[in-house]
Amino acid sequence: MLPHPSTAPAPAAPALSAIDRLNAVPLSGQQLAAALAMLAMVPASHQDDPHAQALALQAYAADSGFADDALAGAALHARVTALAKWTAAHDPTRQSDPQAVLAAAAQHPLVDTGTGTGTGIGIGFEAAAFQEMVLFLEDLPW
Repeated sequence: MLPHPSTAPAPAAPALSAIDRLNAVPLSGQQLAAALAMLAMVPASHQDDPHAQALALQAYAADSGFADDALAGAALHARVTALAKWTAAHDPTRQSDPQAVLAAAAQHPLVDTGTGTGTGIGIGFEAAAFQEMVLFLEDLPW
């Protein structure tokens, strides 16, 4: 016998993907700038170590009062990494306005770039849309 519709459990909401969870963390350009400053304080011998970067960013997230410091640290790490990838490929001489780039990096959706090593997943920004957002933000009267 089927349960009456009013007593049947509600269907479960679809689980968010990892990228959706990272995109759901609200960040500002100022927080991203502070995260970059935190990474600059990592000892030179560990600056290329993703684990050391993750620990530094999780500590920053915990000190900043995020409800879920592990998720916020991961979101910061993903956005910093996506920003580094985009800058290396599309603005290596850093001609874009830094404030606009940081604001865009904090708000633009992360996407699966499919360029990960060994995992089949890479996280980054869709390059053309990100560039368009940077240009839009550069035109705003800060």
